[in-house]
Amino acid sequence: MCSIEKTSAYATSTAMKKLVNALVPNESRPERVGPRISALRESMSVTKAQLADSIGLDRSTLTKVEKGQIGLDIAKGEAIAAIYGFGLDFIYRGDLSDVPDRYREKLLIQMIEYRAT
Repeated sequence: MCSIEKTSAYATSTAMKKLVNALVPNESRPERVGPRISALRESMSVTKAQLADSIGLDRSTLTKVEKGQIGLDIAKGEAIAAIYGFGLDFIYRGDLSDVPDRYREKLLIQMIEYRAT
């Protein structure tokens, strides 16, 4: 690839990133959803293997989701909501009113710990 093509590819990549940033709300980005998935899992004392198996997700994929490396498919978010009672508004937007009362306090502690690291 010549330098003009590289520059053009970089400009297209940069423009695409700006467009995605404008269209995707901050709270829905993988780096924000991942810690919430980790926190909800830990607040329920569920292992990664148990959560992954219960929603039909590969364990290594769940690890990538929790690290914020990849996004959580909406179908998997819906499975978490249906099985564990955490609403999609919490998973994808961080809305704590969409968290079952019995997990809310422990979840808040987990979220504070994730933000501190």
